[in-house]
Amino acid sequence: MAIGGNPAPSHHRQRPRNRGWLRVVGALCAVIAALALMALALVLGRLEMIAHRRPPAPTTLTSAQINQENAQLERMGLVIPDGNFLTTHPFSPPWTSHSLLLPPNWSRRPNLVKWLLGPRRVRADLLLADLDVLEPVMERAYGGWDTAAARGWNWNQWFANWRNMLATQGTAEISFDQAFAPMDALIAFQRDNHTQIPLLRTSTIDGSQTAVLADAATAPCVEVRAGGRRVRIAPGDPAQQVRDAKLWTSVADHFTSAEYIAMPNSYGIPQAVRCGDAWIPLDPIEGGPSVLWNMLREALRLDRPRMVRLGDGIVYARLPTFDAQNYEKMETSHWPHRQAGDRVLIVDLRDNGGGDSEYGREALQGWIDETQMVRFDQVETQITSSCLFVPLNWSYPDPNGTLSAAQKQTLQDSLDRMARPIPPGCPRRVDTTAPHWNYLQRRFHPNPGALRVVALVNAGCASDCEWMAASLASLPETVIAGVNTLGNGEFIQPRYSVLPHTGLSYRIAQGRMNIYGDQRSVDGYGLDVDIVLPEVNEMGTRQLRELGEAVVRLTPGDR
Repeated sequence: MAIGGNPAPSHHRQRPRNRGWLRVVGALCAVIAALALMALALVLGRLEMIAHRRPPAPTTLTSAQINQENAQLERMGLVIPDGNFLTTHPFSPPWTSHSLLLPPNWSRRPNLVKWLLGPRRVRADLLLADLDVLEPVMERAYGGWDTAAARGWNWNQWFANWRNMLATQGTAEISFDQAFAPMDALIAFQRDNHTQIPLLRTSTIDGSQTAVLADAATAPCVEVRAGGRRVRIAPGDPAQQVRDAKLWTSVADHFTSAEYIAMPNSYGIPQAVRCGDAWIPLDPIEGGPSVLWNMLREALRLDRPRMVRLGDGIVYARLPTFDAQNYEKMETSHWPHRQAGDRVLIVDLRDNGGGDSEYGREALQGWIDETQMVRFDQVETQITSSCLFVPLNWSYPDPNGTLSAAQKQTLQDSLDRMARPIPPGCPRRVDTTAPHWNYLQRRFHPNPGALRVVALVNAGCASDCEWMAASLASLPETVIAGVNTLGNGEFIQPRYSVLPHTGLSYRIAQGRMNIYGDQRSVDGYGLDVDIVLPEVNEMGTRQLRELGEAVVRLTPGDR
């Protein structure tokens, strides 16, 4: 067709053909889409109903429920020395070793649906009634009760103010943020990342962040600027101070000296630190994957324990969260065995949310000398106990499962302890473990030719992951590399229960660990590292291998 001319004859055009089948496909797609939307609506409706259904937490148990649980435990071969496992009024005084216990079909922890879609409002009068349960439980079981009181916290006044605030709201439904604002005040006074009341409110968890100083400090550092505000550095808390470390990046072939600082995420993005009269810019190290992504990765089992050789005697072991789902069916037959030429073992603990660190020790058998690692009873701890200790620590056995000999013995020991006489009023007791080792005593002094160990951590390493890192650090061949851990190991041994009137699950720490030996803060600051890795959350195989090579060249004592 010439430019500006008439259209070409019609016989040159391609007529559309078979339009009918397109209409059929389109109609089918519309029907499928409509059905999918209906199914999605039904699923979401069901999930919404489950999420907002008030969890049944009865304040009175019937004889039938008590007898049914007795029979269930007896079928497992367990003996209840004092007659009944459950008590008629589990949430009322007098408090006994059978208080707080419920039939196992009432879960003390919210399921994933409730985590994601659960209500974020609560009736004020129901929570007010629940404080009559929470106060005696915290007084008898909370591991931070004495430490807060020693620093001036008035527990009686705190609970009185909380009750007064709720009483003014009558039967109104109020937001979690309003209802549990007193918990925010407590956490601001004494940061505790294990105690969470209620569990559905995760905003109280305040992990650490790490930032590197742009220049060396030449005077004591007294305050930081973060998130547009200035925060004083407490001179008596070593956790808040600037510390020395080695720094390594994949573009460097050697370590450099650096100074860095750790602070809670609630401070905002680190900007600068004032040392003397000078403000030194801070270079914050970006965080890793989101909490939601880590939960999804765990649920879908996308991150499994594994061990591979990276070449030239560098071995990589990935240890994700220490839970039964990850480790009890762990297949290790294809894992490499230790050889004479192995030089470095990188133990990747990044984004390991904790659990039971024994899984980690078992996974590393044959690679580390477990007998030389620090034990829990060698670090200073204070564990709070009372008649409520066993109920809070009771692990409900699967009624359809089979108990191992060890599990059966543990449960029977608990039942036997329940039957012991208790002092009137169920008073609290604090048991202290004498210190034999602390984190400040770690030293890098490997024997010549010995396998060197790198514990790779980030701000997602929490709780038992932090204990695993500290245990590895007690070995002379270990260096801790990455950024400071989350900071979830100061208040320890979290246990779960439920507030009966609202049905809200909660968690409280039963003890405190003085891992550094100098009473410094750990929650929100984490465990210090020997080697700062700005790329810790993006390291691939090449960077891991290069890090291993750099650690081979690290001079003993240079940590």
